[in-house]
Amino acid sequence: MAKLTLVDRKAGTGTLDRLISDFLQAPTKTGETRSRKTGLIYRDALEGVLLPYCSAAGVSEPAQLTDRHMKELTDRLLDGTGSRSGRPLAKPTVHSYVRAINTFLAWVKDSGEAVGAKAQRPKLERRILDVLTRNEIEGMESAAGLERDKLIVRTLADSGIRLGELLKSTPDDVLTEGRRHFLRVRGKGSRDRKVPIAPALAQRLKRFARHTRRESASARLFLTHKRSPRTGDYAALTESGVQQMIRLLALDAGITKRVYPHLFRHSFITWQLECGMNPILLSRVVGHESLTMINQVYAHVTMDTAYDALMKSLLAD
Repeated sequence: MAKLTLVDRKAGTGTLDRLISDFLQAPTKTGETRSRKTGLIYRDALEGVLLPYCSAAGVSEPAQLTDRHMKELTDRLLDGTGSRSGRPLAKPTVHSYVRAINTFLAWVKDSGEAVGAKAQRPKLERRILDVLTRNEIEGMESAAGLERDKLIVRTLADSGIRLGELLKSTPDDVLTEGRRHFLRVRGKGSRDRKVPIAPALAQRLKRFARHTRRESASARLFLTHKRSPRTGDYAALTESGVQQMIRLLALDAGITKRVYPHLFRHSFITWQLECGMNPILLSRVVGHESLTMINQVYAHVTMDTAYDALMKSLLAD
């Protein structure tokens, strides 16, 4: 393997440099704007990893990239010779970089440029997720002293929404359409969706908004319990505040494993798959663009679910 010295992206790589700039400013395939977090991930992978490698390898045009280049780039990230720190990168980190680079190369090809290279992502061990049982969730809700905190636990557990989505909610986002109840969610990339919620939870949220929630200049549903010393007003809850609250409630409920807000999302998806919910419908409820995430992360429930579903249909025949 040839020894390469990574250079600063300011050295430029011709057409590739321009294409990366265009890609970072382009909307997604569905015409939506990428979230700030997603944009930073792509920028880091393309400007911080791909461009320096291409500059050192003398590659300035997409057509010059080969599978050999991509393999060399991946290998160098894994062994540390191509990382900015000089230390080997973990497989999940390299996997994320390669996925972003491949997305960019596919976009370049769709734009009419000649490119045939594609990087192979390092194989990752399947994660076995630790989830919360329904009894543990009940215990955490019971341990909460404030109705606000009880509702945060119950809404995260019974809707599968992300913490950031929950904290963006306003009283007007609790919807009733006939006998059906929904929570309007502002998801990633400005994608709104309606998430079904149980009637009892909808009534609790509405009652909280009318009678318990403090008056505030903020339109958010969930506010701090004390006034801000700086503004004298009740501010919108922050993610760090809820994360700390969740940790303390888990301890109060006697749960010894690590509990964090996103664990409720994993637990909800696992629960619904085990109950036999259609994965396609479930992906829409939780805001996944495709089934890829469910297939990769929740494979641990598919065999048991498949067995139970098959036995149910066979015994009913």
